Amino acid sequence: MSFVKVAYIFCSQAEKAVNSDWCYHIAIETKGASDNQFQWLYFELMEELRGGKQFDVVHVNTIANPQLKKRIFKEGKLFVQRI
Repeated sequence: MSFVKVAYIFCSQAEKAVNSDWCYHIAIETKGASDNQFQWLYFELMEELRGGKQFDVVHVNTIANPQLKKRIFKEGKLFVQRI
C-alpha cells in the first residue's frame, strides 16, 4: 500500500481497566489516500485479522482530537513506516 505512511498498534486504557480481553487498535496515517482507498484497506485488514484478537482500525488523518493523536504516536508501537 503505497499510500500508507505509518501504522501503529495500541490499546485503549479504558479497555485495559475494564476487560482483560480488550481489543487492539491499528492507527494508520496515510498520504494521499482517498476515502475509498482507506475503506478498501480497512476491509482487507479485517479479512486478514479475522479469527484472532479483535482489532479496530483508525484513520489517523481523520482524528480531530490532538491529544488522542499524540497518545497514539507516543504510546503506540510502530510497525509500518514508509519514507
